Amino acid sequence: MFSPEVIEQLQYYVYRLIDPRNGQTFYVGKGKGNRVFAHVEDALRSYNGESYEDNEEDEISSKIQQIRDIKNAGLNVLHVIQRYGLTEKEAFEVEAALIDAYGELTNIQSGHASDRGVNNAEVLQRELSYEEYEEPDLKYIIIKINNRVLEERGNDIYETTRRAWKVNLRKIDDYKYCLAVLNGVVKNVYYIQGWRPDHNANTGRYEFHGEEAPSEIRDLFVNKRIPAKYRKKGMAAPVLYHD
Repeated sequence: MFSPEVIEQLQYYVYRLIDPRNGQTFYVGKGKGNRVFAHVEDALRSYNGESYEDNEEDEISSKIQQIRDIKNAGLNVLHVIQRYGLTEKEAFEVEAALIDAYGELTNIQSGHASDRGVNNAEVLQRELSYEEYEEPDLKYIIIKINNRVLEERGNDIYETTRRAWKVNLRKIDDYKYCLAVLNGVVKNVYYIQGWRPDHNANTGRYEFHGEEAPSEIRDLFVNKRIPAKYRKKGMAAPVLYHD
């Protein structure tokens, strides 16, 4: 653990968790204080010196499972501070860049501002040239997805957009349309029929189920850029609301 004197100097930092069995980074995060050590503490909270029996739990995250596998092998997770002395905003940016750089991670979500992440130059030239849509008198949410997760889910925009997010269910129930946004451009619009807990248990996240919105709604948005206020730096949240 870091001492109070060290914590004061570290400020915000970005860290990596490394598997000592193969030297691979399996998780990237940001934080301050002793955040870097919290993942192992949570995963091993009930550890009593015996091997974990994975089938005793319905579902656990791949991050927790990897930490437990490392412990079962008689080893310890390696903690690396990638960059420190950061502001919170700088930490968001560094974290997002690292998540883009390391392909196979156990992070459930992509980094902040992932819509400005790794991309093909020709794609950026085309998509950054699209005109912005004019905001209609309609309640909708914007969900920003990224290329890495899209590829992992078989380039299925619906499956990539609908899960798995931290949302306020009491608030989000009022929003019946969802804009799927990639690199700042609307790729499709969905009519939301309802929300339910993510099928991966214990994530605290939710997924929606729905269908493609009617063509008169889709025509307002598809292949157009979201307004500049939703693209500016610091607009890190992947789920945005328009009233």
